[in-house]
Amino acid sequence: MALTPVSFIDVPQNPVPLGAECFNLDTPDGAKLRVATFPLPGETPTRGTILLLSGRSEFIEKYFEVIGELHQRGFSVTTMDWRGQGLSDRLLPIREKGHITNFATFTADLRLLTETVSKPRFAGPRILMTHSMGGVPALQTLAHEHDDYIAAILCAPMTRLFKSRGMRLIARTLSKSAVAIGASRQCIMGVKEYSLEFEGNILTSDADRHARFRALQAAAPNATLGSPTYGWLKAATSAIDEIHDPDYMRNYKTPTLIISAEKDGLIDSTDHGILATNNEHIHVITVKNALHEILMEKDSLRQEYWRAFDQFIDPILS
Repeated sequence: MALTPVSFIDVPQNPVPLGAECFNLDTPDGAKLRVATFPLPGETPTRGTILLLSGRSEFIEKYFEVIGELHQRGFSVTTMDWRGQGLSDRLLPIREKGHITNFATFTADLRLLTETVSKPRFAGPRILMTHSMGGVPALQTLAHEHDDYIAAILCAPMTRLFKSRGMRLIARTLSKSAVAIGASRQCIMGVKEYSLEFEGNILTSDADRHARFRALQAAAPNATLGSPTYGWLKAATSAIDEIHDPDYMRNYKTPTLIISAEKDGLIDSTDHGILATNNEHIHVITVKNALHEILMEKDSLRQEYWRAFDQFIDPILS
């Protein structure tokens, strides 16, 4: 697959890590995925490679700080903008619409990232590290193709969208109906994008990290994303149903840590414990007082994340 060099979004408060490279990766169906590689600096001994998978509406540059912390732990990093967001190809002419028709597209792109970018450039072992929406295609992938990754750490994975059973039923019914009548590409009305304003947001309590992402959004408005479509909602609910199906998850064997946010107001974090109860390979810890974006939270809360990360990964790599 062809890799064409492209630029990073560069703002003063978010310097590009040394040695980083960004490319457009051509996919078999003709789309372009924006991918990036972050080799370990200097002669740092490698412990393996992290495949870093972001959440909905995010893009590569938001995670530069996190990538630096992974480098400190001895990991090279490969990541991408999911298809349909960031600076990867969008699926609709109106690029602000967050659209996908099947999360199988995401799992195929993850396989492509692993095989054509991560493996040729970096030594294993390979570990999946995800945030929010990125946790769903990771779980789907590991349910069937666990041999490529020795472990997974899922930050606040989007395994259930709403705490209310009634809201889940409405979302499932409404999205199926909209797709059935040809409204798959229509945006869902009333969905708030919390990254745009710090006051009242339910993502992070850290004003500086919130401002840093806003600076990146301002520097590259074409990387931002608006409301999801009914097609996206149907695809998401279908994928979520799959990872709760015992038959679908029967062969799930990868050691997995879910790091859950106690005060998550975006997704239903109580579901993380249900997944762990149903699979002996999935474990959960909760970061007290954290909002949804634990890795973009205050230092004290982020330290809890990294403590859990180290305690989980170190024995696996020893």
